[in-house]
Amino acid sequence: ITRLVAFSMRTPVAFVSIVGVQNQRFVSRVGIEMASTDIRYSICSYAMENRDVFVVPDLAADARFNEHPLLTGPTRLRSYAGAPLIAKNGVPIGAVCVMDRVPREFDANEREQLRTLAEMVMNQLELRTMAGRQDPVSGLPNRHQFHIDYEGHVGRMSGQARLYAVMLDVLDVPRFTEAGQALGMPPLEAMIHRCSVRVRMALEGIAELYQVGVSRFAFMAEFASDEDVSRLMSELKRRVVRPIMAAAIPMSPQFHAGVCIVDPAQDAGDDVIRKLLVGLQASISARSDFCWYSERRDERLRRGYRLAADAERALFRQEFSLQFQPRYDARTRRAVGAEALIRWTHPRLGPVGPGEFIPIFERTAVMPLVTAWVLDQALDQLAIWCDLGLDLQLSINLSPSDLDRPDAATEILQRLAQRGLPPALLEVEVTEGEWVRENSPGTEQLRQLAAAGVRVAIDDFGSGYSNFGYLSKLPVSIIKIDKSLIDGVATHPHAVLKIKAIVQLAAGLGYRTVAEGVETQAQADVLTGLGCDELQGYFLARPMGGDEIERSVRDMAG
Repeated sequence: ITRLVAFSMRTPVAFVSIVGVQNQRFVSRVGIEMASTDIRYSICSYAMENRDVFVVPDLAADARFNEHPLLTGPTRLRSYAGAPLIAKNGVPIGAVCVMDRVPREFDANEREQLRTLAEMVMNQLELRTMAGRQDPVSGLPNRHQFHIDYEGHVGRMSGQARLYAVMLDVLDVPRFTEAGQALGMPPLEAMIHRCSVRVRMALEGIAELYQVGVSRFAFMAEFASDEDVSRLMSELKRRVVRPIMAAAIPMSPQFHAGVCIVDPAQDAGDDVIRKLLVGLQASISARSDFCWYSERRDERLRRGYRLAADAERALFRQEFSLQFQPRYDARTRRAVGAEALIRWTHPRLGPVGPGEFIPIFERTAVMPLVTAWVLDQALDQLAIWCDLGLDLQLSINLSPSDLDRPDAATEILQRLAQRGLPPALLEVEVTEGEWVRENSPGTEQLRQLAAAGVRVAIDDFGSGYSNFGYLSKLPVSIIKIDKSLIDGVATHPHAVLKIKAIVQLAAGLGYRTVAEGVETQAQADVLTGLGCDELQGYFLARPMGGDEIERSVRDMAG
């Protein structure tokens, strides 16, 4: 519309001005580089006061404007005409303006034309708000508008510098949630609005700012070098983190940002937003001011969600398999159990380890399907071992999401009953952490399993909370000592002391101890001497198929 204004009014300059308390912003402009001016130099405010087309035939001959920067500066503009933008509530918010480099009168027809064009602009502005293209709190164009404007930004590149995109976050989610509960939303929205004003002022003449999330803002701009971007990030942080009063409480906004270089030949608007999210999350995770987009991190994230998308298909195509790693009595070296370990051979990616795909599955709805498959396959194998006369206990790993369901224990016990297996032959392993609190839903499911005879083990003990206090309130009978503690037990006295303390305290509280990741004879000997009950690791046996377990157990017994 701004180009249409300039064409129809036959002027080299046209712009749409939104007038605020301290300055006026040119939200769209043709023929002028300036993006805003101080309110003191706003000719448009006269049009707003006049509520009709306001004309200055010659700025140089008008005492009000003869020192105006648009006249005295390099633009050398001489004449002005502006029609006010009046909202539906009757409040003028700015003006549609044209300027020429020569003194000029605007006749009645031209004034009427400018009024009509102003109505078109006002309709477009209101349509933008109604169509969800403007954030209701900050008044900034939103993410939808960013995508609409993206091609225009790319098309206006000068070609003399690189185009960069930046996304910044001024308030972390936990603090936002906590403050919202305590103060309500209006003070937080006021705080976010103040932050948007600070960022917008810092970007005057540089870039247009968009609000792309509750407390997230984005912009694109050309810079000569990465160092220029770094300097801008420092300036933005300096402005943003200054305390802001929210409901009479001084609060300090945070500052994290993701930055990427825009490749117009490759990147669409969605690609840019996604890359910025990758960089922003890296910045938040590292607690750094800003992080550049990393292709390696991006590929890792996309690989993870590709695995999640392929999981259900993999179950039907039998891409998953189970292996079993035996556990041995530390003194007799007799096999007493085996841990079920899931493996995945992906048709395109090859072997994928559970350390990679299980954490991804736990964040999606795929995990219950995979756990059900593991339970069925593992318990079928346990039934085969029982038929062969093998006295082995089966250990299965469960995640927090597996035990969140109120019928989780019942389903496991039903699977045992369907195969005629006593619950005492099953052991479930869970990792230590906050989710195993005394009154959590998962703990209640563990209690039901333990009451039926299923043994409960804490896996990877020593890698996280390592707190015997909370264990005493849980139905735990076995502690599996993490490999990170086992590695140095044959060479480092401190590691020996740690293992000794865990084993002695566990024995005093009635827990059996299992050492994971035993890889050498020396480790096995020290752990046995310290009183560890069971050993598991590559030194004794690697993971193997279910049919191989029988041969291995009989060979060890022989």
